[in-house]
Amino acid sequence: MTQRTTSAKAPRNRTTPRRARAATGSRSAIHPTAIISATAQLGKGVRIGPYTVIDGHVILGDNCRVGPHVHLSGHTTIGEETVIHAGAIVGDTPQDLAYDSKSVTHTEIGRKCTIREYATIHRGSAPGSKTVVGDRSMLMGFVHLGHNCRIGSDVVIANLTVLAGHVEVEDRAFLSASVGVHQFVRIGTMAMIGAHNLILQDVPPYCLLQEGGVCGMNHVGLRRGGINQKTRLAVRGAIKVYFFSGLNRPNALATITERYRGIPEVSHFVAFVQSTKRGIIDARRRSQAETEPAPEPDDDDSATGS
Repeated sequence: MTQRTTSAKAPRNRTTPRRARAATGSRSAIHPTAIISATAQLGKGVRIGPYTVIDGHVILGDNCRVGPHVHLSGHTTIGEETVIHAGAIVGDTPQDLAYDSKSVTHTEIGRKCTIREYATIHRGSAPGSKTVVGDRSMLMGFVHLGHNCRIGSDVVIANLTVLAGHVEVEDRAFLSASVGVHQFVRIGTMAMIGAHNLILQDVPPYCLLQEGGVCGMNHVGLRRGGINQKTRLAVRGAIKVYFFSGLNRPNALATITERYRGIPEVSHFVAFVQSTKRGIIDARRRSQAETEPAPEPDDDDSATGS
Protein backbone atom coordinates (compact mmCIF):
# COMPACT_ATOMS: atom_id res chain seq x y z
CA MET A 1 0.00 0.00 0.00
CA THR A 2 1.52 3.30 -1.09
CA GLN A 3 1.43 6.27 1.18
CA ARG A 4 -0.43 9.34 -0.23
CA THR A 5 1.73 12.42 -0.20
CA THR A 6 0.35 15.91 0.12
CA SER A 7 2.11 18.91 -1.28
CA ALA A 8 2.23 22.18 0.62
CA LYS A 9 0.12 25.05 -0.71
CA ALA A 10 2.02 27.60 -2.70
CA PRO A 11 2.53 30.84 -0.80
CA ARG A 12 0.36 33.78 -1.83
CA ASN A 13 2.07 36.19 -4.17
CA ARG A 14 2.56 39.25 -2.00
CA THR A 15 3.58 41.43 -4.92
CA THR A 16 0.11 41.56 -6.45
CA PRO A 17 -2.09 44.53 -5.50
CA ARG A 18 -4.34 43.67 -2.62
CA ARG A 19 -8.02 44.49 -2.63
CA ALA A 20 -9.23 47.21 -0.32
CA ARG A 21 -11.29 45.98 2.57
CA ALA A 22 -14.79 47.26 3.14
CA ALA A 23 -15.71 48.87 6.43
CA THR A 24 -15.77 46.61 9.46
CA GLY A 25 -19.10 44.88 10.06
CA SER A 26 -20.37 45.43 6.54
CA ARG A 27 -22.00 42.94 4.25
CA SER A 28 -20.33 44.02 1.06
CA ALA A 29 -20.38 41.91 -2.08
CA ILE A 30 -17.29 42.34 -4.26
CA HIS A 31 -16.97 40.19 -7.35
CA PRO A 32 -13.68 38.24 -7.40
CA THR A 33 -12.72 39.69 -10.78
CA ALA A 34 -12.92 43.29 -9.52
CA ILE A 35 -9.57 45.01 -8.98
CA ILE A 36 -9.51 47.50 -6.12
CA SER A 37 -6.55 49.63 -5.09
CA ALA A 38 -5.14 49.33 -1.58
CA THR A 39 -5.62 53.10 -1.24
CA ALA A 40 -9.36 52.98 -1.98
CA GLN A 41 -11.85 53.22 0.87
CA LEU A 42 -15.11 51.28 0.70
CA GLY A 43 -18.07 51.98 2.94
CA LYS A 44 -20.45 49.46 4.45
CA GLY A 45 -22.72 47.39 2.25
CA VAL A 46 -21.10 48.25 -1.08
CA ARG A 47 -21.68 45.95 -4.06
CA ILE A 48 -19.13 45.85 -6.87
CA GLY A 49 -19.69 43.99 -10.12
CA PRO A 50 -17.32 41.92 -12.25
CA TYR A 51 -14.28 43.40 -13.98
CA THR A 52 -14.68 46.77 -12.29
CA VAL A 53 -11.45 48.67 -11.54
CA ILE A 54 -11.19 51.06 -8.61
CA ASP A 55 -7.81 52.74 -8.41
CA GLY A 56 -6.33 55.91 -7.01
CA HIS A 57 -7.74 57.38 -3.82
CA VAL A 58 -11.40 56.59 -4.38
CA ILE A 59 -13.80 56.86 -1.45
CA LEU A 60 -17.01 54.90 -1.97
CA GLY A 61 -19.83 55.66 0.48
CA ASP A 62 -22.05 53.19 2.30
CA ASN A 63 -24.46 51.05 0.29
CA CYS A 64 -23.20 52.15 -3.11
CA ARG A 65 -23.74 49.77 -6.00
CA VAL A 66 -21.19 49.63 -8.81
CA GLY A 67 -21.98 47.59 -11.90
CA PRO A 68 -19.64 45.60 -14.15
CA HIS A 69 -16.76 47.07 -16.16
CA VAL A 70 -16.83 50.39 -14.29
CA HIS A 71 -13.65 52.44 -13.80
CA LEU A 72 -13.37 54.73 -10.78
CA SER A 73 -10.08 56.60 -10.47
CA GLY A 74 -8.24 59.60 -9.07
CA HIS A 75 -9.20 61.48 -5.93
CA THR A 76 -12.87 60.66 -6.27
CA THR A 77 -15.50 60.70 -3.52
CA ILE A 78 -18.88 59.06 -4.14
CA GLY A 79 -21.72 59.61 -1.69
CA GLU A 80 -23.75 56.87 -0.03
CA GLU A 81 -26.40 54.90 -1.92
CA THR A 82 -25.21 56.07 -5.32
CA VAL A 83 -25.72 53.56 -8.13
CA ILE A 84 -23.24 53.36 -11.02
CA HIS A 85 -24.17 51.23 -14.02
CA ALA A 86 -22.09 49.19 -16.44
CA GLY A 87 -19.17 50.78 -18.23
CA ALA A 88 -19.29 54.17 -16.52
CA ILE A 89 -16.03 56.08 -15.96
CA VAL A 90 -15.78 58.46 -13.02
CA GLY A 91 -12.76 60.57 -12.08
CA ASP A 92 -10.57 59.96 -15.13
CA THR A 93 -8.08 62.56 -16.37
CA PRO A 94 -9.56 65.64 -18.08
CA GLN A 95 -9.46 66.16 -21.81
CA ASP A 96 -7.46 69.34 -21.41
CA LEU A 97 -4.07 69.88 -23.03
CA ALA A 98 -3.07 72.15 -20.14
CA TYR A 99 -3.62 69.42 -17.55
CA ASP A 100 -0.53 68.39 -15.60
CA SER A 101 -0.65 64.71 -14.72
CA LYS A 102 1.24 65.46 -11.50
CA SER A 103 -1.54 67.75 -10.26
CA VAL A 104 -3.97 66.56 -7.61
CA THR A 105 -7.53 67.32 -8.72
CA HIS A 106 -10.83 65.92 -7.55
CA THR A 107 -14.23 64.51 -8.45
CA GLU A 108 -17.13 64.66 -5.99
CA ILE A 109 -20.40 62.77 -6.50
CA GLY A 110 -23.23 63.34 -4.04
CA ARG A 111 -25.60 60.99 -2.23
CA LYS A 112 -28.21 58.81 -3.94
CA CYS A 113 -27.13 59.70 -7.46
CA THR A 114 -27.73 57.48 -10.47
CA ILE A 115 -25.00 57.25 -13.11
CA ARG A 116 -26.19 55.16 -16.00
CA GLU A 117 -24.28 53.01 -18.46
CA TYR A 118 -21.16 54.43 -20.14
CA ALA A 119 -21.49 57.90 -18.66
CA THR A 120 -18.13 59.68 -18.25
CA ILE A 121 -17.21 62.23 -15.60
CA HIS A 122 -13.73 63.79 -15.66
CA ARG A 123 -11.89 65.23 -12.69
CA GLY A 124 -10.88 68.89 -12.37
CA SER A 125 -8.06 70.27 -14.47
CA ALA A 126 -6.25 73.02 -12.52
CA PRO A 127 -4.42 71.93 -9.34
CA GLY A 128 -6.84 71.58 -6.43
CA SER A 129 -9.94 72.06 -8.58
CA LYS A 130 -12.83 69.62 -8.81
CA THR A 131 -15.80 68.38 -10.79
CA VAL A 132 -18.94 68.21 -8.66
CA VAL A 133 -22.32 66.46 -8.93
CA GLY A 134 -24.86 67.18 -6.18
CA ASP A 135 -27.23 64.83 -4.38
CA ARG A 136 -29.93 62.72 -6.06
CA SER A 137 -28.96 63.70 -9.59
CA MET A 138 -29.34 61.35 -12.55
CA LEU A 139 -26.98 61.11 -15.49
CA MET A 140 -28.45 58.86 -18.16
CA GLY A 141 -26.60 56.68 -20.64
CA PHE A 142 -23.57 58.10 -22.47
CA VAL A 143 -23.72 61.49 -20.75
CA HIS A 144 -20.38 63.29 -20.55
CA LEU A 145 -19.34 65.85 -17.93
CA GLY A 146 -16.13 67.64 -18.79
CA HIS A 147 -13.59 68.83 -16.24
CA ASN A 148 -14.68 71.31 -13.57
CA CYS A 149 -18.38 70.98 -14.28
CA ARG A 150 -20.57 71.80 -11.28
CA ILE A 151 -23.92 70.04 -11.30
CA GLY A 152 -26.46 70.81 -8.59
CA SER A 153 -28.80 68.49 -6.72
CA ASP A 154 -31.88 66.81 -8.23
CA VAL A 155 -30.63 67.48 -11.76
CA VAL A 156 -31.56 65.17 -14.63
CA ILE A 157 -29.33 64.95 -17.72
CA ALA A 158 -30.71 62.66 -20.41
CA ASN A 159 -28.98 60.30 -22.83
CA LEU A 160 -26.13 61.45 -25.07
CA THR A 161 -26.00 64.98 -23.64
CA VAL A 162 -22.47 66.38 -23.36
CA LEU A 163 -21.24 69.23 -21.18
CA ALA A 164 -17.90 70.88 -21.90
CA GLY A 165 -15.56 72.06 -19.17
CA HIS A 166 -16.63 74.48 -16.43
CA VAL A 167 -20.36 74.22 -17.18
CA GLU A 168 -22.62 75.00 -14.20
CA VAL A 169 -26.09 73.53 -13.82
CA GLU A 170 -28.19 74.68 -10.87
CA ASP A 171 -30.52 72.53 -8.77
CA ARG A 172 -33.50 70.76 -10.35
CA ALA A 173 -32.67 71.64 -13.94
CA PHE A 174 -33.56 69.13 -16.66
CA LEU A 175 -31.50 68.63 -19.82
CA SER A 176 -33.13 66.42 -22.43
CA ALA A 177 -31.36 64.03 -24.80
CA SER A 178 -28.59 64.95 -27.24
CA VAL A 179 -27.96 68.45 -25.92
CA GLY A 180 -24.54 70.03 -26.37
CA VAL A 181 -23.44 72.68 -23.85
CA HIS A 182 -20.52 75.03 -24.55
CA GLN A 183 -17.78 75.49 -21.95
CA PHE A 184 -18.44 78.01 -19.13
CA VAL A 185 -22.18 78.11 -19.84
CA ARG A 186 -24.56 78.29 -16.86
CA ILE A 187 -28.03 76.76 -16.72
CA GLY A 188 -30.32 78.09 -14.03
CA THR A 189 -32.42 76.25 -11.48
CA MET A 190 -35.53 74.47 -12.76
CA ALA A 191 -34.69 75.33 -16.37
CA MET A 192 -35.82 72.78 -18.96
CA ILE A 193 -33.72 72.25 -22.09
CA GLY A 194 -35.45 70.44 -24.95
CA ALA A 195 -33.74 67.71 -26.95
CA HIS A 196 -31.17 68.29 -29.71
CA ASN A 197 -30.32 71.87 -28.69
CA LEU A 198 -26.88 73.49 -28.79
CA ILE A 199 -26.45 75.82 -25.81
CA LEU A 200 -23.85 78.54 -26.39
CA GLN A 201 -24.98 81.08 -23.78
CA ASP A 202 -26.49 81.08 -20.30
CA VAL A 203 -30.06 79.87 -19.78
CA PRO A 204 -31.76 81.73 -16.90
CA PRO A 205 -33.63 79.95 -14.11
CA TYR A 206 -37.15 78.62 -14.67
CA CYS A 207 -37.00 78.94 -18.47
CA LEU A 208 -38.17 76.45 -21.09
CA LEU A 209 -35.88 76.26 -24.11
CA GLN A 210 -36.85 74.70 -27.44
CA GLU A 211 -35.57 75.06 -30.99
CA GLY A 212 -32.54 77.10 -29.97
CA GLY A 213 -34.22 79.72 -27.78
CA VAL A 214 -36.33 80.44 -24.74
CA CYS A 215 -40.03 80.01 -25.43
CA GLY A 216 -41.53 80.59 -21.98
CA MET A 217 -41.52 79.30 -18.42
CA ASN A 218 -41.00 75.70 -17.37
CA HIS A 219 -44.44 75.61 -15.78
CA VAL A 220 -44.47 71.82 -15.35
CA GLY A 221 -41.13 71.86 -13.54
CA LEU A 222 -42.18 74.70 -11.22
CA ARG A 223 -45.48 73.06 -10.38
CA ARG A 224 -43.80 69.72 -9.68
CA GLY A 225 -41.20 71.55 -7.62
CA GLY A 226 -43.87 72.90 -5.28
CA ILE A 227 -43.71 76.55 -6.39
CA ASN A 228 -47.04 78.18 -5.55
CA GLN A 229 -49.32 79.82 -8.07
CA LYS A 230 -48.53 83.41 -7.09
CA THR A 231 -44.82 82.84 -7.53
CA ARG A 232 -45.30 80.97 -10.81
CA LEU A 233 -47.27 83.90 -12.21
CA ALA A 234 -44.56 86.33 -11.12
CA VAL A 235 -41.80 84.21 -12.67
CA ARG A 236 -43.79 83.87 -15.88
CA GLY A 237 -44.28 87.62 -15.96
CA ALA A 238 -40.56 88.23 -15.46
CA ILE A 239 -39.65 85.88 -18.29
CA LYS A 240 -42.21 87.54 -20.56
CA VAL A 241 -40.84 91.01 -19.81
CA TYR A 242 -37.21 90.00 -20.35
CA PHE A 243 -37.59 87.92 -23.49
CA PHE A 244 -40.75 89.12 -25.23
CA SER A 245 -41.44 92.79 -24.35
CA GLY A 246 -38.87 94.33 -26.69
CA LEU A 247 -37.10 96.16 -23.85
CA ASN A 248 -33.33 96.18 -23.69
CA ARG A 249 -31.64 94.36 -20.80
CA PRO A 250 -31.27 97.27 -18.33
CA ASN A 251 -34.84 98.44 -18.83
CA ALA A 252 -36.24 94.92 -18.73
CA LEU A 253 -34.45 94.13 -15.46
CA ALA A 254 -35.54 97.46 -13.94
CA THR A 255 -39.15 96.74 -14.88
CA ILE A 256 -38.98 93.21 -13.47
CA THR A 257 -37.39 94.40 -10.22
CA GLU A 258 -40.02 97.08 -9.69
CA ARG A 259 -43.01 94.97 -10.71
CA TYR A 260 -42.12 91.79 -8.77
CA ARG A 261 -40.30 93.18 -5.76
CA GLY A 262 -39.91 90.84 -2.78
CA ILE A 263 -40.27 87.52 -4.64
CA PRO A 264 -37.09 85.46 -4.10
CA GLU A 265 -37.43 83.44 -7.30
CA VAL A 266 -37.68 86.60 -9.39
CA SER A 267 -34.73 88.11 -7.51
CA HIS A 268 -32.71 84.99 -8.36
CA PHE A 269 -33.71 85.33 -12.04
CA VAL A 270 -32.52 88.96 -12.06
CA ALA A 271 -29.25 88.19 -10.25
CA PHE A 272 -28.51 85.32 -12.64
CA VAL A 273 -28.97 87.56 -15.68
CA GLN A 274 -26.89 90.36 -14.16
CA SER A 275 -23.98 88.01 -13.41
CA THR A 276 -23.70 86.48 -16.88
CA LYS A 277 -20.30 86.44 -18.57
CA ARG A 278 -21.19 84.61 -21.77
CA GLY A 279 -24.45 86.47 -22.33
CA ILE A 280 -28.05 85.25 -22.13
CA ILE A 281 -29.46 82.99 -24.81
CA ASP A 282 -32.09 84.63 -27.02
CA ALA A 283 -35.81 83.99 -27.19
CA ARG A 284 -36.89 81.43 -29.72
CA ARG A 285 -37.35 82.87 -33.18
CA ARG A 286 -41.01 82.74 -34.09
CA SER A 287 -42.75 82.94 -37.44
CA GLN A 288 -45.06 85.86 -38.21
CA ALA A 289 -48.01 83.56 -37.58
CA GLU A 290 -46.99 83.14 -33.95
CA THR A 291 -48.09 85.58 -31.29
CA GLU A 292 -47.09 86.33 -27.73
CA PRO A 293 -46.55 83.25 -25.56
CA ALA A 294 -49.90 81.69 -24.68
CA PRO A 295 -51.04 81.70 -21.02
CA GLU A 296 -49.45 78.87 -19.15
CA PRO A 297 -51.77 76.00 -18.24
CA ASP A 298 -50.90 76.36 -14.56
CA ASP A 299 -52.38 79.85 -14.18
CA ASP A 300 -55.19 78.09 -12.33
CA ASP A 301 -54.21 75.76 -9.50
CA SER A 302 -57.07 73.51 -10.51
CA ALA A 303 -55.07 72.43 -13.56
CA THR A 304 -54.54 68.70 -13.66
CA GLY A 305 -51.16 67.16 -13.00
CA SER A 306 -48.57 66.71 -15.72
